[in-house]
Amino acid sequence: MRFRQSPATFTVEELPLFSLCGHGDHAYLKTRRSGLSTPHILKELQRRLKIGEADLGCAGMKDRDAVAVQTFSVPARSRGQAVRLLEELGVEVLASTPHTHKLRTGKLAGNRFTLIVEIDSPGELEGLRGACARLARQGMPNAFGPQRFADFSGVEEGRKLFLGIRPRGVFRQGRFAMSVFQALLFNELLALRRERGLFPAPVPGDVVKRHDSGGEFVALELDDNLLWRVESLEVSPAGPIFGRKMAQAQADALDMELEVLSRHKLNLGSVASTKAPGGRRFLRVPTGPIAIEENAAEAAVRLAFELPPGSYANVLLRELDVQLIPPGS
Repeated sequence: MRFRQSPATFTVEELPLFSLCGHGDHAYLKTRRSGLSTPHILKELQRRLKIGEADLGCAGMKDRDAVAVQTFSVPARSRGQAVRLLEELGVEVLASTPHTHKLRTGKLAGNRFTLIVEIDSPGELEGLRGACARLARQGMPNAFGPQRFADFSGVEEGRKLFLGIRPRGVFRQGRFAMSVFQALLFNELLALRRERGLFPAPVPGDVVKRHDSGGEFVALELDDNLLWRVESLEVSPAGPIFGRKMAQAQADALDMELEVLSRHKLNLGSVASTKAPGGRRFLRVPTGPIAIEENAAEAAVRLAFELPPGSYANVLLRELDVQLIPPGS
């Protein structure tokens, strides 16, 4: 099974978190485009509208090699000019609605993905069906996808920030390097737990999060009620986005987190001294039903599913044992 990413095979659509009020100092522009990245669009809006970076808003980054339905916010005074500029760039503006505040990172209910996977045999299709059913039942490991790391150039700089070594350059670059390193540590902790058969079940001392509200608690005892709540996807263990304000794990869970930190010559003192606030990220997330639509004429299937904010479609594909073919290959 293979997935060759391109606008012809991959669509991602943001699911809004809240309704727009229809008045205010910001305009929300719902757009559809392909072959353009989110950073490129933001850069062009900032440059050609002559506005500051802080005046623009979006909920997250979207792939260039895809059809992407995404919302941007701009100052209401720049609404008409922004619509014309986007259309010049080849971006279709589907709606333009005023609202009281800018759109901020992470403020979306999730993303809906549709993609086409090539199938070589009926056996592969049956295996795919079984794997989709398993993920829908158990949830998906919530690793950061490879696009989160780019070329990994920010990893060492991010580690130095945990050691108190401040980089030269603009603050935004340092903040990005820190987030890349935090993502690497999270992925290492998730991989360690999977290697030891400690996923998706909790271990003593885990910080556990509710999927409906995001509320957190430390599970020192693994009673039957907690195990049932994990199995039913009501709650899940949450791994560290290391930082000074994150909820602290205890017991066995803390031991594994310290093990990951020690690989990079770090400890809880390093975490406490960093300026990064940190937090907790679900170690697994629900996928809901994964729809499979066959196309026997093209020896392919269309997959459709939804994921929470910050979760990656290519991580789901890896869990389905689908080979990822880079764009342009």
